Amino acid sequence: MITDSSLPSQPGKDQFKKLALSLLEYIKPYKARLLQAAATMTLLAVIRGIIVLVLGPVVKGVFVDKDLNVLHMVVIGLPLLFVVRMAAEYANSYLMSWVGQKAVQKIREDLFTHIHNLSIEFHWRKRSSEIMSRVINDLNNVQSTVQFIPLYGIRDVLTVISCITVLFYLHWKLALASLIILPCTAVILRILGRKMRKSGSESNAIVGEISHKFQESLQGITVVKAFNYEEQAIAKFKLSNDDYFSKMMRYLRASSISGPIMEFLGSMVLVGIIYLGGQAIFRGTMTIEHFFSFVGGFFTAYMPLKNIANMNSRLQLGMASWERIHQILEETPAVVVKKETKNMERVEGKIEFKGVNYKYPSRDMQVLKDLSFTIEPGQVAAFVGPSGSGKTTIVHLLLRFFDPLSGSVEVDGHGLLDLGTTDLRSHMGLVTQDTILFDDTVFKNVTIGRPGASLEEVIDATKAADAHAFISAMPQGYETVLGERGVKLSGGQRQRLAIARAIIKKPKILLLDEATSNLDTASEQAVQAAIERILGGRTVVMVAHRLSTVRNADKIFVLRKGELAETGTHEELLRLGGVYKGLYAAQT
Repeated sequence: MITDSSLPSQPGKDQFKKLALSLLEYIKPYKARLLQAAATMTLLAVIRGIIVLVLGPVVKGVFVDKDLNVLHMVVIGLPLLFVVRMAAEYANSYLMSWVGQKAVQKIREDLFTHIHNLSIEFHWRKRSSEIMSRVINDLNNVQSTVQFIPLYGIRDVLTVISCITVLFYLHWKLALASLIILPCTAVILRILGRKMRKSGSESNAIVGEISHKFQESLQGITVVKAFNYEEQAIAKFKLSNDDYFSKMMRYLRASSISGPIMEFLGSMVLVGIIYLGGQAIFRGTMTIEHFFSFVGGFFTAYMPLKNIANMNSRLQLGMASWERIHQILEETPAVVVKKETKNMERVEGKIEFKGVNYKYPSRDMQVLKDLSFTIEPGQVAAFVGPSGSGKTTIVHLLLRFFDPLSGSVEVDGHGLLDLGTTDLRSHMGLVTQDTILFDDTVFKNVTIGRPGASLEEVIDATKAADAHAFISAMPQGYETVLGERGVKLSGGQRQRLAIARAIIKKPKILLLDEATSNLDTASEQAVQAAIERILGGRTVVMVAHRLSTVRNADKIFVLRKGELAETGTHEELLRLGGVYKGLYAAQT
């Protein structure tokens, strides 16, 4: 079910105002187009006011007085008026669509950029399906709000103002009596608006849960089928789907009732207008043609007023969606890069941890405890230990995915807090146990870290990684598209591409996070051979579960519960007879 953190807080008046102002910031740059659209909206409102004003005299002149001149004027004048109205409506619709599309384009770009600038901690905390729900579903709702609310809302408000002005001109007492519908409408919009915004927020959050269920089952379909988990997966999905139906029906109930209520109020006011207007005609204070114009003006004003009530549902859903998007845009990175940072033009590769303590934000237990060690330039250092001992955390801190709670991490004597993350990572290459490849060509996947690399450089890297042979055997060679997550390759082939991707950067520090742990024996041997060919001249930090891969390391650091238990070479640690020897004996 939905966790509390996935549901937006129900915005109060101040919060709603803050959200509206933040959304307006994306519309402000296009105020010239907005002013043009406003001009066409004003023109439309004026045209409708003119039509209302002449409606009564035209009806009386043609159908009561049977004046042929009036008929000729109508036949000639109305088409011209309608042509002008058609041109204004086209310009109005086009201009507001342009503004809406541009505003949402900027929101989409800002959202994508901000998500990529956030720390890894955010991506661990938020499910990708929930983020995608906000990027796609919520952004569509926001686009509808930005594009259509000003388009129809402002136009209809101006039409109401224009018509009310005409009504007061025709008979101010009758116009004053008919305005009773306005406060009633305001009360309805306020009450229903709160209900729609709350249920809209909840239903939007559940869409993320539904997306997660879909994504999870599709990615794990092999396990689902192998363990006969289909019925349980479907049952869990049905719960979320039922919950979405329930929340959405609350929203639809609130949005559906506004129309009938407005119809009822309009009908009652119309009855009052007919009664009061009839009395005014009997008393001689109102002419028949003015009465016809007044009734036409009321209907012309009433329809936009009804539309405004109906648009309230779209506005509330859009603002609920914008709140969810705004929450992401207001997320701050856990790793803060200083405005002025040092750049390392030349890196030797010395790594030092000095009294480092670290705890992941989502966990209570401390991962690293007062950890200190030194790796000299060009050394191959391996970190081993039981699961959860903090091995991978060391790699994350070196890449500055996180910052230590206390202590310092240094490269060549420079504290990582004084370095820019882009410059720091440009000197590092990473190979992990779960190789991520993109749905692009082999060439593009290898050159992710060096977009300007030539084909010759790519071939040199793939040869060093023992990948050139199988790439050449592909139908399009280096232009072969690998499919989602590199599905067209075996595990060993994916890992060798990951090695090529790491070494084409020519990094002075190479990070290997259990790079062969997911491979079979034959693939592991091939990948391990490729790794050993590229180690020379680099500082290597190797996280390993299989101890057979660290036998030749210059230093082996044995971790236990976040602390450094032992340090030495393979032979020294075996002679020591401690934790490492126990791990080695268990594996051999």
